[in-house]
Amino acid sequence: MNYPFVQSNRFKVAPTCPCGKNNRDGKFSPIILDGVPNPAFGHCHSCGQSFFPNATSKEVSLSPVITLLPKTPARIIAADLVQKTLKSYNLNNFALWLQNKYPTTADYLLNYFSIGTTKAGGTLFWYQDKAGNYRKPKRIYYKPDGHRVKASEDETKSKPSPLMFTNQQGYEYCLFGEFQLGTYPATAKIVMVESEKSAIIGHVHFPDFIWVATGGAVSLKKERAVVLQGRKVMIIPDMHQTGREGALRMQTILKGVGCRTRILEMDKHRQDGDDIADILVRRSGLL
Repeated sequence: MNYPFVQSNRFKVAPTCPCGKNNRDGKFSPIILDGVPNPAFGHCHSCGQSFFPNATSKEVSLSPVITLLPKTPARIIAADLVQKTLKSYNLNNFALWLQNKYPTTADYLLNYFSIGTTKAGGTLFWYQDKAGNYRKPKRIYYKPDGHRVKASEDETKSKPSPLMFTNQQGYEYCLFGEFQLGTYPATAKIVMVESEKSAIIGHVHFPDFIWVATGGAVSLKKERAVVLQGRKVMIIPDMHQTGREGALRMQTILKGVGCRTRILEMDKHRQDGDDIADILVRRSGLL
């Protein structure tokens, strides 16, 4: 029997495969029974098993009917809630570092990129989409020197957190700095980096470019990249193997949505993990 399969939002329909494997990668495809997605039945492309009503695990439909479920619009966060976090910078190590290094532009940067502060002194980077909607925050703890807290220093503070705005609730990241696509000319070139900090520092030194961050070497997804369709994008990787491999992955995704891309290596021989922010601050004599 041919069963209609759920094609999108698989993780939301079935958080786990019946075999027990987490379905975050969406490889378990639930089927639709009587017009309703059923998380108990389907085929897992990871473990290779099928779970059909009154069927053995070897019975796999060779020609499934694909049913597309409408994608749920990403939820947005009220601007007044965001505004309430844009303060207490005396507790925020990243804000204090920014004010020390760029005293004449720090206040502008904190406001422009909507950088907030948590009650415990963490830095909130608010991700704002092209339409100006706030989609999701990322919480990161920094040391006074402007570098992130490492796991060896504090296991809890070293992990970025979406706080209460989870994927399961419909909150999704866009590109950090994406809001600039709505204010810059359509001909403006895009520079893509990993970290929010790099995008902010890059904007200070080269404001004619639109600086966006993916939030990590492997964080870019096609659905986030599509907003750059047809644009010229320069990718600047962090200086280690993970960063360079991540840049190649970004390039593949961007080309898949019609972007013209170039990878700019700052120093292909270095493996110390420095990024463009470190280079720009150092060359400006601020370190």
